[in-house]
Amino acid sequence: MIYHIHSIRDLMALPAGELQAGDAAILLGYDHPGDIVMQLLWQPDCTYSHNGGTIIAPALSVDRTELCGQEVAGMLPGQVSAQPPPGRWLLLHNGIGDFRYFGIFGSEHPADEALEAMVNDPAIKRIDAYTDLRFKQRHKFYRSELDLDFHNCTVTADGIQQAQHNDPFGAVMHFSGTLTEDIQQLTLTAPLKELEDMFEVKDSGAFQLYDWWVVSVNRLTGREEKEIDKLLMVTEILDATHVRFNYKMGWELEQGRVLTYQKVEPVRRVNVRNMVFWGNDGGEERGAQPLALEYAVECNASGLQAYHTYWPVIMRRHNTHYVTERCSLTNPVEVVVGGTGYLTQQIHCLYGKVRDCTTSNARHLNDFTGSAYCMVENCHGDGDYHGAFVTHGQFEHDLTYIGNSGLISFANSGSPWGESARRIAVKRHSGCWMIAHAKVSDLTLEDVHVVKTLNYPQCGTMLINADGVQIRGCSADKLIFTQRSVRSRRPNIVQDCHFTDGIETVSQGENAVISNITIRE
Repeated sequence: MIYHIHSIRDLMALPAGELQAGDAAILLGYDHPGDIVMQLLWQPDCTYSHNGGTIIAPALSVDRTELCGQEVAGMLPGQVSAQPPPGRWLLLHNGIGDFRYFGIFGSEHPADEALEAMVNDPAIKRIDAYTDLRFKQRHKFYRSELDLDFHNCTVTADGIQQAQHNDPFGAVMHFSGTLTEDIQQLTLTAPLKELEDMFEVKDSGAFQLYDWWVVSVNRLTGREEKEIDKLLMVTEILDATHVRFNYKMGWELEQGRVLTYQKVEPVRRVNVRNMVFWGNDGGEERGAQPLALEYAVECNASGLQAYHTYWPVIMRRHNTHYVTERCSLTNPVEVVVGGTGYLTQQIHCLYGKVRDCTTSNARHLNDFTGSAYCMVENCHGDGDYHGAFVTHGQFEHDLTYIGNSGLISFANSGSPWGESARRIAVKRHSGCWMIAHAKVSDLTLEDVHVVKTLNYPQCGTMLINADGVQIRGCSADKLIFTQRSVRSRRPNIVQDCHFTDGIETVSQGENAVISNITIRE
């Protein structure tokens, strides 16, 4: 068998006749004629849809595009006038996609169709961007095993399609798993105890090892007052009515509560890196942000530098095992409306780590809502009038903050969510205000320093719920104790601290302190 290699300088010159399987085409460069820009292989029976980059249908009516001040070989996606007969040139990409394959050499032309073509090609495992890009659509993807590296190029969203109302997931890129129709629901016949990882189910025969399920409980009084709503993995089938998940329950559920299990096919191992993103001025309709991740496992974000965004730069819901690192947000366009102006919001998330991130004049650097077993490290917020580090109060638990700076507010979003959190540790922290006077149990503060600024009249104070709190080596103008919960089994202790205006303990009213507080010099 004799194969032919065709050297060309223009994709429109790709031969269509007298070809056989295995023939190759080499597209040569213009500036340096010896450079090989693309290599393609002929597949005579292929009927894949032409996309102008990785799949080329020959003998089509296409336009040549003026880019970067000169005529560049290539076709833009979508320039097909009719469904061609079988036979396609397939790009030899070695699993790596590049926007330049599609004639995208800058932000002059939208990059949406090129992004869609590469993400939806399962043979492509990595997408690289080496030029600035502009997107006009909000994309939702369901694929896994993909790295997107923008190599610190600038991404904009000028002219992007109108956002849906109150939709923080309307990002330029929304990667999501899929909820299945496999659902079980049961009423607990016995309590589900705190720190238990063995869950009662209706029929364990529906569960398989390493399957993923969203596990949730019926709400209490508040609209979203639920102790658990998490994406969990099955680790063991114990008996006919019990399975073990990869999670130790943070709160006890009494007999009679209703658990719901819904199977999920999660998106896995999608990583987005090294992007400079500029949002749009204006309100919600034009607002834009780069990334949303939902029903996601081991999906990481790193090196995203965002300016003038609306909703959270990195929006997560039902994520498990992830890292957000070296990301920043400067001057979002909206910080008053709830949910806007965040660097990252994490709803019902597990085992996440946020590190080495910064914000300036944002609403929140980090928000945990209904999340657990997560850590925030070496993150810093300035212009933090609304609180750099917050939890929503939807029964968050086992969170750790180390080496950060910025205003802290825990569990203070109101009764619809439960106003509850437990086992939060804050170490080596500096800020202008510390608010944890809701139902926050077993709070640990070590080497925390609260210094008065002009942000609020209350700055310089620590406002704390006296329910198993331990405060060591801290300083502030004033420490104020109230009490709204009695859950903890450990003592309230203040040790080796300095408060310029002393310690105040509320003794009257509905938030009066009823537990003992030990103060050690």
